Amino acid sequence: MEHKNAWKNSRTLLLGEVLVEQGLLSELDVRSILEQQRKTGRPFGEIAEKLCNISTEAIEEAWSFQYACNAPTIDPLSFLPRREAKALVSSRQAWQFRCLPMNIEGNTLVLATTQKHLQRALKFATRVLDRPAYFMMTTEARLATALSEHYPLGGMSATNDTMKRMMHKMRTDRLREAG
Repeated sequence: MEHKNAWKNSRTLLLGEVLVEQGLLSELDVRSILEQQRKTGRPFGEIAEKLCNISTEAIEEAWSFQYACNAPTIDPLSFLPRREAKALVSSRQAWQFRCLPMNIEGNTLVLATTQKHLQRALKFATRVLDRPAYFMMTTEARLATALSEHYPLGGMSATNDTMKRMMHKMRTDRLREAG
């Protein structure tokens, strides 16, 4: 995009640091998990769940924060999404999962999303897309404006709350079906 490494953070935030900052782990817990990780090769979050009884949801939330802090940023209003990338995601999917396809690099689809919607976008990417995905972060307002521009959908815009109502209805319907 602009300068080759202009988007890179100078230091990588680690998952253990996030969990310590959130008060879910101590420094001693992190050292124990890292030792277990060296022995087993298992992911840090998985070991934290088992060894320290951290919930899957807490690990996913911390991972989302970590990913968002370490990921490059993009302005989807300055960089136009490529047609071949846009063809892989429908308007409904783009709005529902709040992700905007930007490019295809090799076989990987590059998507713009926000920290708030990263977990949902990741689940969409892993369950629906037929290729690996890589996420870049943007702001809520810029993503909504870009979605309105590139994926016009009746009643959806950067300035109304139709999406919130639609998501609430979908959640309510899922709860009814599960109950």
